[in-house]
Amino acid sequence: MAKALMRERKAPGARNREAGFSMIEMLMTAFILAIGLLGLCLLQTMSLRAAQGGTSMTTAVHVADAVMEQVELEGRMSWLNVSNASGAVTALPDPYYMNLAVGGKIQQYFNPHGDVSLSTSTDPTVSIKLFTVTTTRLQDVGAASGTGQVSDYLVQVQFAESTTATGTPVQRTVMVTRRILHG
Repeated sequence: MAKALMRERKAPGARNREAGFSMIEMLMTAFILAIGLLGLCLLQTMSLRAAQGGTSMTTAVHVADAVMEQVELEGRMSWLNVSNASGAVTALPDPYYMNLAVGGKIQQYFNPHGDVSLSTSTDPTVSIKLFTVTTTRLQDVGAASGTGQVSDYLVQVQFAESTTATGTPVQRTVMVTRRILHG
């Protein structure tokens, strides 16, 4: 029995196989875990930037389309006024876009929500000028029957989406063109 007890005793400093992890193993595990978590954080940041860029681009397209619809509406109204069969001319309110000469431009500013930016507002989201919209009458294509005219219009929306590593803003542009019949 004495021999059995002596076999179970271990020399001082000998390590038991079930003692746990060493400090080096714990540090290596923590290092690998930190690298993985850092990668996930970077992926999340990139995902948020991409989503923001998509939102800005979508809003810019909606703004360009809304302005072009307004130009087309003014053209349609002026054409109906000129081509009125009864000869009665209805006074149109002062058209904003139809008064442009060929090559003429109108510049407007829109906020991040796609609404006209109001510099008098105390709400910062309303007063920000994120989208710069330039409407241009490119050329007169020809005369329509009667006194009407066919013209090409361009709506260009410019905005800064984000910044580069040096802090320079990345400029984006959305352009919409249409041929519009107007009076």
